Amino acid sequence: MIAAPAMEPLVPALVMEVMAPAYRDPELEALLSRDNDEERSTLVTLLRNAAAAGQTDPALDPDDTAAWVMALIAALHTGAATAPSFNPADQLPTLRLILHRFLRPDATPKPER
Repeated sequence: MIAAPAMEPLVPALVMEVMAPAYRDPELEALLSRDNDEERSTLVTLLRNAAAAGQTDPALDPDDTAAWVMALIAALHTGAATAPSFNPADQLPTLRLILHRFLRPDATPKPER
């Protein structure tokens, strides 16, 4: 699962510690970007395949949708690193529900009359 690293006790804080220096260190930024690009590419492929199979809303742009999914998962890291009472594992059911509702094939809003 793509959100699994956020469940590890040390990972969210480590991610936060690495992000700030990455903006000043081109080599570190390139390394993180490569990993991010690979993750995003995998998500885009999964989303395209799911839409083609009728499992997700075909009106969703796979690239934009992947960006939002990754942003939600990043929020697990941020929450775990900045709020002692935030437990990513406890939040997984809510994250799954949000994604399920967002991605479902019948989620395209009907035009208002």
